Amino acid sequence: MLRRFSLFFLVVLPIALQACSTEKPDADAAQANQEGPRTVQTISVSSEPVAEPVKAFGTIAAKQSSAIGALVEGPVERIFVKVGDRVSRGDPLFRVRQADYRRRVVEAQAAVDLANAQAIEAERRYERVMALAPKGFVSKAHVDAVETELAVARAQRSQAQAALGTARQALEDTITRAPYDGVVTARLVDEGVYLNNRFSMGGQSAALQLQELGIVAAIVNAPQEHVDAFRRNMPARVFIEGFDEPFDSTVYIINDRVDPQTRMVELRLPIANPDYRISSGLGVRAEISVPPSLAIVLPRTAVVGDSATANVFVVEDGKVRRRDVTFESIDLDRVLIRSGLSDGEQVVLDPPATLRDGETVTVQSQTRRD
Repeated sequence: MLRRFSLFFLVVLPIALQACSTEKPDADAAQANQEGPRTVQTISVSSEPVAEPVKAFGTIAAKQSSAIGALVEGPVERIFVKVGDRVSRGDPLFRVRQADYRRRVVEAQAAVDLANAQAIEAERRYERVMALAPKGFVSKAHVDAVETELAVARAQRSQAQAALGTARQALEDTITRAPYDGVVTARLVDEGVYLNNRFSMGGQSAALQLQELGIVAAIVNAPQEHVDAFRRNMPARVFIEGFDEPFDSTVYIINDRVDPQTRMVELRLPIANPDYRISSGLGVRAEISVPPSLAIVLPRTAVVGDSATANVFVVEDGKVRRRDVTFESIDLDRVLIRSGLSDGEQVVLDPPATLRDGETVTVQSQTRRD
């Protein structure tokens, strides 16, 4: 039995030793493979013309917005419209009590009648005196007196006629009319409220708010870095909250003042609104088409992190270096690099999560974009 065990041991031992000697080189090779340079794929950075629309945000405003007050003082007797009514230029909006103004017209008319009678009497007296003057029956002083009396009478008649015109206009102004086509957007008083058109005296001065909405304006604010690119009549698209489709527009006004707090420039983009679908106060986003500019565009997969803390891996002398960048999204697949990269640098595509700054790598291939 002992002899058989010895023979078995002598046969098995060389085979085991041979197996161990065969497996060791393979393990060493795997370890060497693991510790060798990582293979990465890169993209060559180069600037290209990018026609990226400038995004701006703001609010819809009416073409005109007016707090409509009375042209004459007095209590509101009747309001002819309600909020939401569409009015045309010249339509009556409300009326101030007319009784006092009618009385003033009657008084002014009486003053005109009196002035006319006095003027007629002065003219007759003047004619009689002037008929006797060549015969020497009246003195020069008398002639001068009747001439002066006639001039005064005529002036008083003109003054009375002017006062009558003012009284009639005041009576007409008791009815306030729409100064333009628009929509009543607010009612500020009810019947019986006294309207005062003399602001120094205080009190209520406006009865209604009227807005012209046939054309509305998107008042938006854009970053100051684009201020030199903006030009009048540049095409734009306006996206309005609550509407599925954007509205075509153009840059109509560029405010010369940049807000020192926000560093934003104000633009105004008109939008036709014939059916009054668009209301003032809605939030908007505008995309303004500016001329193409040179910029670096990368696949989104080359960027690690988000817009707050973004970085890429750049290959330098066979090693990768983490580089902080700032970017903006173009679409789901591409980003525009604002800072952090220069033309000619090699950026790692799809960097592995285990890739570390300073790691030695082997560049397998370089991908260039068309």
